[in-house]
Amino acid sequence: MKLIVHRSLLFFALASCAAHIGAQTSTPVTLKLGSPAPKMEVKKWIKGGPITTLGNGSVNVVEFWATWCGPCRQTIPHLTELATKYQGKVTFSGISVFEDPQAKDESYLKKVKSFVDEMGSTMNYNVGADGLTAPMANKWMLASGQEGIPTAFVIDRQGIVAWIGHPMEGLDEALQQIVDGTYDLKASITKAEAQSKEAENKAKAAAQLQKDAIPLANAMQRKDIPVAVLEIEKLIAHHPEAAPELAIAKFNILLHFDEAKAYAYARELASGMLKDNGDALNTIAWAIVMDQVDLKHPDYATAVVVSKRAVEANQNKDPLSLDTYAYALFKSGAKSEALLVCQKALDLAKAQPDRYGDSLNEIANRLVYMKKHQ
Repeated sequence: MKLIVHRSLLFFALASCAAHIGAQTSTPVTLKLGSPAPKMEVKKWIKGGPITTLGNGSVNVVEFWATWCGPCRQTIPHLTELATKYQGKVTFSGISVFEDPQAKDESYLKKVKSFVDEMGSTMNYNVGADGLTAPMANKWMLASGQEGIPTAFVIDRQGIVAWIGHPMEGLDEALQQIVDGTYDLKASITKAEAQSKEAENKAKAAAQLQKDAIPLANAMQRKDIPVAVLEIEKLIAHHPEAAPELAIAKFNILLHFDEAKAYAYARELASGMLKDNGDALNTIAWAIVMDQVDLKHPDYATAVVVSKRAVEANQNKDPLSLDTYAYALFKSGAKSEALLVCQKALDLAKAQPDRYGDSLNEIANRLVYMKKHQ
């Protein structure tokens, strides 16, 4: 489970997750690093192509995308740069997949062509589209356990899958090594196997957590809060890998049924279990100061303590925790200091627009509000 983002509130998350427990099956992973590359069963080549042979002394990059995928659009210019850099050495193919799972005919191919035409020279490599039976999606993406796009596969000169991943995360380095002949495929396979095992263990732990959370769900349905708190404490003891999320869940249960105990628990977490977990502490502090929450006796002093520790844990470099700290200070009465902290949060967010773009306006608006009401 992921930690809750800055602007959301976890409330009985583990209780509700128990409702989703059930037998789940997944497609077996049959395409791995070191496997022979599948065939190129492209329905239609929109630009360039056809590419029918992989290996035979040539290096290929096969990237999967869709017209509706925003991150895919952002990746396209970078792939074009690489295609230009390795012209004559590497063949690049972008294959459209998952365009319309409900499609009953191939009319979606027109949408793909329109998209490619619109991109023009910024999409300057071979481009194809998958067919109705999705052989490319099935035999490449799903067979390798890849569920998100964009995803790129690098096929070496022997026709072996040498690298799989996001085109903007490690492709450049791996491709250069593959072209130069210095790529260590065995080491990459070992690393991938270790990552796969880790993911498998996490999945098993998550499934067990869901099962163990059934008593918590039952207690919440009965609105038996004392029992619910005891059950979540059991989960924390037996699932240390999920302790931060479980602690946040306990805090939120208390916050909605016994505010005084919730605030005491928040301070305990800030000096103990979550002392060095800035994101978790930030979530807790924001739950106290956010305007939308309906608290009878909001303890802004506690929010200041917790959010300050969140800022420290994040080394004073996280604009979101700084923003929360600023608002806690403002609501506690330290308005001048709040303005300084909020300005710092805004400056940090502006310096990283790709990461914090969604929060920029919110932080800026809060600063304006605090200036107006100081």
